[in-house]
Amino acid sequence: MVKDTVYYDILGVEPTANDLELKKAYRKQAIKLHPDKNANDPNAAEKFQELGEAYGILKDPDTRAVYDEFGVEGMKEKAAAGEAAEFDPSEFFTMVFGGEAFKDWIGELSMLSEISKTAEVLEENDEETSKTDSTANEQTVATSNADGTVSTPSVSENKVNEPITSDTIKKAKKKKMTKEQREEVMKMYEESKIAKQKRVDELAKNLLSRIESYQSAVGNADALKQFTSKLRTEFEDLKIESFGIQLLHLIGKIYTDKAHATIRSTKTLGVSKIFSSVKNKTETIKNGYNILSTAMDAQQSAVEMLERQEQLAAAQAMGYEASQEELYEQAEMERIITGKFLATAWASTKFEVTDVLTKVCHKVLSDKSISKKEKVSRANAVLFIGKELLQVQRSPEEEEEARIFEEMMAEAKAKKSKKKRSKVSEKDIEEYMKRMDSSQEESS
Repeated sequence: MVKDTVYYDILGVEPTANDLELKKAYRKQAIKLHPDKNANDPNAAEKFQELGEAYGILKDPDTRAVYDEFGVEGMKEKAAAGEAAEFDPSEFFTMVFGGEAFKDWIGELSMLSEISKTAEVLEENDEETSKTDSTANEQTVATSNADGTVSTPSVSENKVNEPITSDTIKKAKKKKMTKEQREEVMKMYEESKIAKQKRVDELAKNLLSRIESYQSAVGNADALKQFTSKLRTEFEDLKIESFGIQLLHLIGKIYTDKAHATIRSTKTLGVSKIFSSVKNKTETIKNGYNILSTAMDAQQSAVEMLERQEQLAAAQAMGYEASQEELYEQAEMERIITGKFLATAWASTKFEVTDVLTKVCHKVLSDKSISKKEKVSRANAVLFIGKELLQVQRSPEEEEEARIFEEMMAEAKAKKSKKKRSKVSEKDIEEYMKRMDSSQEESS
C-alpha cells in the first residue's frame, strides 16, 4: 500500500507498474506534454517539469521505495525529492531516438553522454582557471579609498554569477584546452573505445542469433513464415517509437549494403570491396559533415536568440513592455532552436549507429574462421532481414502519434540561420579524414 499516488497519476500508471511500463508511460506523456506541443498552455513547462520529477523518482528503486512509504510531503521533509528530481538529459534524448526498445539492434547510444562528460571536464577546469585568474586579479587590481584603506573588486563573484550571453558563447569558442583537460579527454576516449568494442561484440552475437534462426528456417516454408512473422511483430513495436521508422530504415540500409557487398566480393575475387570501401568512406564523410553543419546552424541560431533576448531585456529594464507578438516570436524561436538541436542529435545518432553497425556487419560477414560459402549464407540472411526492415511503414494514425519531435526537426532544418554560417576549414576535413582512416583500419 502506497502513501499517495501523485507521481503515479502524473505518469498515468498503477502503483504496481514495472520498469518497462514506467518507461513507456514516461515516453508517451513526454510527447503529449512537451511544451512545444502545448504552446497555448501557460503551465506546459511546469507540467513537463513535474513529469520529469515524477519519473526521476519512480525509475530509481530506492527513491521509489521512500516515496511509496512517505509520499510527496514525506519525501520533501527527508530532502530526497531534490536529489531524485535530477534527470539525465542524455537519457531523454536516448528515449527520443528509439529508446530502450532498440537496444538489441543498435546498443546503447553513447555519443551524447560522451559529449556531456567532455563538457563537464572542460567546465570543471574552466572554473578552476577562473578562480586562479580571480585570485590574481584581486591581488593586483586594487584601489585606494579616501580613508586610506584599500578595496578590491569581487572578480570571482562576477565570474560565477556571470549570465550566459552571446558574448559568453563566442568567448568559449576561442578557449583552448589545458594539459589536464587533454589528458582527461584522452582517458575518456580510450574508455569509450573499449565500451564501443564491447557493444560491437554484443550486437554481433545478437545478429548471429538472428542469422542462425533464418538459416534453420529458410529450407522450410512454414518455418520461414514463422520467422518472418516474428520479425514483423517486433518491427511493429519498434516503428511507433520516436524516430523508430527512421532507425529501422537506417539499420535496413546498412544491412542490405553490407550483405550485397559481401555477396559481390565472392563473385569478383574481392575487387568490389574497393568500390564498397570508397562508397562507405564517401557516406561517412557526408554524415560527418552533416553533424558539423547542423551543429553550426544550431549554435548560430542560439547566439542570435540570446542577442535578441539581451536586446529585449535591456529595453524592458528601461520600462519597455513587450507586445504579445514579440513574446510569441521569442517562444517560436526557442521552439525552432529545439528542433535544430534535435537535428544535430539525430545526425549524431545516425553517424554513431552507422559506424557501430558497419563494424558489427564486418565482424559477422568477414569472419576469417568461416568458409566463403558460410559468408554468403550469412550475407543472404542479413540481406533478408535488411529488406524486411526497409519495408516497414507506419499507418497514418501511428504517424500522427509519433511525429512530434520529427516534425520539430524537419521544420527547424527548413529555417536556416539568417547569419552566414562559418565554413568547415580544410584542417577540419583533414583531421576528420584521419580519424575515419584510423577507424576503418581498426575495423579491418
